[in-house]
Amino acid sequence: MVTTSFDKPKVYQLVDSLSLGGTERMSVNIANSLAEMGIESGLVVTRESGGLEQYLNPLVKKKIYNKKGKLDLFTFYKILKFLKSENPEVLHAHQTSILWAVLLKKFLPKTKLIWHDHFGMSEQLDQYPRKEMDWLISSIDSIVTVNKKIEKYWKKRFPEKKNTVFYIENFSGKLISVPTRKLETEFKILNIANFRRQKDQITLLRALGGLKNKIGKFKVYFLGEFVEKDWLAEVRDEINKLGLEDSTEIVGPVDNITPFIEMAHIGILSSESEGLPVALLEYGMGALPTVATEVGQCADVLGNGSFGEIVSPKSPEELQEAILKVFNNYPFAVEKAFRLQKHTEENYGATNFMKKYLPVALPGFKIKSSSPLPV
Repeated sequence: MVTTSFDKPKVYQLVDSLSLGGTERMSVNIANSLAEMGIESGLVVTRESGGLEQYLNPLVKKKIYNKKGKLDLFTFYKILKFLKSENPEVLHAHQTSILWAVLLKKFLPKTKLIWHDHFGMSEQLDQYPRKEMDWLISSIDSIVTVNKKIEKYWKKRFPEKKNTVFYIENFSGKLISVPTRKLETEFKILNIANFRRQKDQITLLRALGGLKNKIGKFKVYFLGEFVEKDWLAEVRDEINKLGLEDSTEIVGPVDNITPFIEMAHIGILSSESEGLPVALLEYGMGALPTVATEVGQCADVLGNGSFGEIVSPKSPEELQEAILKVFNNYPFAVEKAFRLQKHTEENYGATNFMKKYLPVALPGFKIKSSSPLPV
């Protein structure tokens, strides 16, 4: 039983959709974890549902709307009416939902507003100044960032807010079981990343050149939403150009990634920029041997190489070397992956997130020592 210092606090989140992206996964993870702790957890989806809706805990109070655009006043009014009736202590807005969240707060003056910045282009922050924050910032009570670079950026840009900006690591759920991994006739490579230029699937494709002569038969599975159609077309063209049609499969969006993590031999992220990718944590929770580019918090997750291989972004040569390193000593790579799983559970699990998040969101919230945090 959970005991609180006030009567069952309410934390409601605002997110654009429940499509299969990292931001959306985090909104579901947070909603479920809060509900498990006895906090009234709500999730307001402004534009559309998606494959992640099925993973919401039944205890989460969900409301899904069909916003037509930023000026959809009818939908705005419906959301406002709902939130006024619920009167949450906290409104937690993810990424671009902050615009509407700030407007909603004008009518909810007693509600604390938290903005969760998932910005993935953390290597190019100065190129994306997001000038709208100059007039939004005064309405935001706290900012949660997904990596240290973004935290530092906002503290420097808004020094008056430096004590209300917090880096809190993303987290992922644990797989029910982890398979016994061993090499077979076909080496299976997994890439979980939405099709956006930032995710740079083409570097991974170029790293595959000549790989068949070195490791034999392999297959790469690309999982993710088709966010940028022009980039998807470039990826398909590159597959044809390199003659990799039989060695690659563009799976697209999937509701359940677990079977893919279980069957894969290696998980790869070849992004040119990142925040803290949830896919990397999912590789970790699945004890999957992992290679990632040194962007965002990827090196931290991989223990600077202790728990996986780290390569420079946009370097097909380094990426191929890392793949070969994993393949040529696979039992050792599996050992590192189990250490990655332990590291991920301890540092990027729900318990770690909530220990840091609750003092920000609900400083008066108390839990009995006999009531564990969600795992």
